[in-house]
Amino acid sequence: MNPISMKSIVALGLAALLASANANAFDVPRKLGRFAGDVVDALAAQAVPATGTLEVGFSPKGGAESLVVKVIDSSRTDLKVMAYSFTSARVTSALLRALKRGVAVSIVADEKHNLGDGASPKAKAAFAALAEAGAQVRVIDAFAIHHDKVLISEGRHVQLGSFNYSEAAASRNSENVLVNWDNPALAKVYASHFARNWALAKPFRSPF
Repeated sequence: MNPISMKSIVALGLAALLASANANAFDVPRKLGRFAGDVVDALAAQAVPATGTLEVGFSPKGGAESLVVKVIDSSRTDLKVMAYSFTSARVTSALLRALKRGVAVSIVADEKHNLGDGASPKAKAAFAALAEAGAQVRVIDAFAIHHDKVLISEGRHVQLGSFNYSEAAASRNSENVLVNWDNPALAKVYASHFARNWALAKPFRSPF
């Protein structure tokens, strides 16, 4: 797709969204976020240079949770978190330490799994503690499930894998964690994915 046709699609899409949302101005950001997601989904997969160092961990008893904590503890300025399940006391404690160091922490997590009926109260308590400590916490229900498990640290390091930030993932499940240290190009791609979902999410409101 050439730049002209892409600009035309974006312009037409934005015009249509604004027209359809004119009765409810507060709905415009959410509609724009969904449209941005549609544009991203229409693009081809991206090739990213293989660079930096890879580090892996597994669970149970294979260093997975410790590797996640290592990424958080290495952060000094900026940390973006994408999560499905969020009940790990170790991960929450590491994020609180990061906030105390002055790290800007932003979190997008699945709303239904963490805050819906039957959700663990540990997730609500973790989000409340993190928000109180200064983290920007949002929850999302725009998808069937928000199944990302990603850390983006310093705009350079990316943690991926199946590992939910949960006690079950650390102690009972077979899970994997992969960290690509020092790959800014990969971090940039994942930061764009984070930004799309951040735009679709809403601020966490503490129930306490």
